[in-house]
Amino acid sequence: MDPGSADNPIVFLARSAPLYGIIGTIYGYGDHGVHVVAQPDAPLPYGHPNLSTCLASQLIRRLSSFRVLDMKELQRQLGAAAA
Repeated sequence: MDPGSADNPIVFLARSAPLYGIIGTIYGYGDHGVHVVAQPDAPLPYGHPNLSTCLASQLIRRLSSFRVLDMKELQRQLGAAAA
């Protein structure tokens, strides 16, 4: 089987995956009540000024230290570590 096939998927083995921010919709309040202001194409990082008015649909993590393995290699390494 080739790496990345349906029978042998690719795995990201992360050592560090801190939260980065969110994906969502920014809302505002005006004369006609609550309305959509923007739907950013990129994630909003924590600390962004619009975060307090954004309804998040997804949390985003930053993978800063990881290895790419196929499932068979991950199983082999886990078996070796357990022995």
